[in-house]
Amino acid sequence: MKTRLTKSEFAVMEVLWDEEEELTSAEIIQKSKEREWKDSSIHLIINSLLRKKVVTVAGFKKTTKNYARTFKPTMSYEDYSIKFMLNDTD
Repeated sequence: MKTRLTKSEFAVMEVLWDEEEELTSAEIIQKSKEREWKDSSIHLIINSLLRKKVVTVAGFKKTTKNYARTFKPTMSYEDYSIKFMLNDTD
């Protein structure tokens, strides 16, 4: 799987790396400083990150009446940077 991230994917990853905890998609939207994400957009981005295996489902968190999946990175920012600089996109 390629680990090269789009700008939007990288912005979501920055939130996850900065927070250093498992977050729901709603929490990612809330904690994002640079962008205002729509629910549909964040789900598409997260699904893409899941396919690229740079995030994983960490568990579930109760939100009001429902449960939401929580996500965490599978690699640190440093690991991603090294892969990117070495041009290792596999």
